[in-house]
Amino acid sequence: MKKRKLLPLGIKKRTTTELPALIALEAIGKPWFCEAHLTDLMAVSMVCQVAAEPGSEVHNAACELFELLGREPLEFSQIEPLVVFTNDWVQRQPNGRIQDAIERLMAQRMADTPAP
Repeated sequence: MKKRKLLPLGIKKRTTTELPALIALEAIGKPWFCEAHLTDLMAVSMVCQVAAEPGSEVHNAACELFELLGREPLEFSQIEPLVVFTNDWVQRQPNGRIQDAIERLMAQRMADTPAP
C-alpha cells in the first residue's frame, strides 16, 4: 500500500509545492531568470519566517535567505542550501500551520496596501 504524504494547503502533488522554488533556484544566473522566479523563492522564505518559531533554525535560515535574495548578483552557492532546507521544512508541516502563515502574510499585505 502506497503511503500518502499530506502537503500544505491540501495539495497532494509534491511537484506543485516544491517545483516552483526548485525551478527558480536553477534559474539563478541564467538569462531566463525573471521576477517570478525571485517571487517564488521569497514566498518560501516568508512562509517559513511566519510559520516557524522565532529564533529556530528554520526561522533563521529563512531570514538569511530573504536577505540574500535582496542582494545582486544572487549567489547560487549561498542560496541553494537555504532554499532546499526551508522548502523541505515547509513540506513536512501540517496543512493548517502553512495555511495560517499564508493567511497572516496576506492579511499583513492587505493592511499595508493603501486604500484607493
